[in-house]
Amino acid sequence: MPKKQSDPTTATAADIERSILALNKMAERLWGDGREAEAKALLDALDALNRALDRIRIGESRKTLH
Repeated sequence: MPKKQSDPTTATAADIERSILALNKMAERLWGDGREAEAKALLDALDALNRALDRIRIGESRKTLH
C-alpha cells in the first residue's frame, strides 16, 4: 500500500512550536520598546495557541494508544 503523501503546506507540531517561540521573542521586544498593550495582546494570542497545540498533542497521543 503506498504511503500517503503529506501536504507540503501542513505544519507539524514542531513547526508551530518554533513559530510560537519566535513570536514570543517579538512580544519581548515590543515590551522592551514600551509597547506593552501590543505585547500583551500577542502574548494572550500565543497562550491560546499553546493551549490548542497541547490539546492537539494530547489527541494525537490518545490515537497512538488505541
